[in-house]
Formats: sequence, structure tokens, C-alpha cells
Amino acid sequence: MTVTRSAARSGALIAASSGLIATAFAPSAHAVVGDGFHRLASVDRTALTQEARKDLAAAPAVQVASDAKLRIESKAVKVTPAPEPEPEPEPVVETAALPEAEAVVEEAEPATPDYASDGSIGAQAISIAMQYVGIAYAYGGGSPATGFDCSGLIKYVYAQLGVELPHSSSSMVATGYQVASPMPGDIVWTQGHVSLYAGDGMVVEAANYGSPVRYTEQWQDYAVYIRPY
Repeated sequence: MTVTRSAARSGALIAASSGLIATAFAPSAHAVVGDGFHRLASVDRTALTQEARKDLAAAPAVQVASDAKLRIESKAVKVTPAPEPEPEPEPVVETAALPEAEAVVEEAEPATPDYASDGSIGAQAISIAMQYVGIAYAYGGGSPATGFDCSGLIKYVYAQLGVELPHSSSSMVATGYQVASPMPGDIVWTQGHVSLYAGDGMVVEAANYGSPVRYTEQWQDYAVYIRPY
């Protein structure tokens, strides 16, 4: 067995084969070197070997003042916290593709039908008049370049067929002859307005300002039908 002895102002250490007794004390504590009179009376020597008993007998005894204080100096330990776990990504929920919205298709107005002429002068007149549907209305107008008024349209159409008519609705009633049942190309006359009968209750006309030449249902009541050729 080896006994280490170290006595200083800051403390003393006594080691024995049966255990370790350590005492640390402040500068105010007093160490008394063993002189044969101060021994460790509390140690059970019966379990020690003869060599250990000799070492114990030669070991110094240490006395510490009752008001001695233990002072332990230590540096502050800095603890770095573990990083917080990253949040788990939200699960991706696959959804069935929604059908695309059906396109809203506005119904276009019916196009002006092509007029099939039977070869008669009146049918030819309607076929020509159909070419000018959409031309702007112009009071006193008598050509596609200037626009048409009601009598100007009819005069222009029949002029291309060699039939001369006045540029006046009131004068047209005295041209040609009146018929009871209209045919395509006949003039539909009412006071202050004329149009061309197109068959099946339809007419071609330059009605008034703001309305271009149009193919529409006959709206004139109590009309007089005039065949100008």
C-alpha cells in the first residue's frame, strides 16, 4: 500500500488501503501534523494489515476549524441547446383534375342568306340589294359610298337593271303598277317609307338613321305593292 501525504494551506489528503478520506478547507483551517498524540480514532483497524497499521500510526492527523467553509471555484458551463427539429412537410393530397369549364359560346346572329334569283328582274333586284346589307343609312344617300336612304337604295338597285326610278318614296307610288300579291323585287310602299319585298314575308330596306341596310321581316301594315318594271 502507498500513502500519499500533501499538506498545504489549501488542504490535505489522507489515503488508506481500506478507503480514501479527503478534506479540503479554506485558508482559515489549521492542519496539525501528526505527533503521536492525535490519531484517527474512528478507523477500524482490525481489518487492516500489519503494514497498513504501521502506515496509519505514522500518518498525520488533520484538524479543521468548525467554522471552516468549503469554496469550490468552477467556470460556468455554456450549454448549446440542440436545434429544434424542422417541421415535417405537409402531405400532398392529390385531387382529381376538375373538368375545364365549358366555353360560353354566344349564338351569332344568322347571316344574311344568299338570295337565289330565278332570273326575273325582281329577283335580280333582290340579289343586288342583298350585297348592300350593312351599308350605313344616310338621309338623301343614293350609293354605297355615301350610304342609302330608303328610296335611294331602291333607285340604285333598279338603275343597275336599266329601270329608272325617282329618288322619292312619295313619287314611287306612281311608278309601274300595283299588285295584290307581292313577288320578290316589288316595292313595299307606305306613307313616308319604301322597301323591297324579298319573299317569305321578308324585306330589304334602309330604314332610318342609325340602322344600316338590313334584311328583316316586313313590318309595314296596310302596304301597297308596286311592281316597277
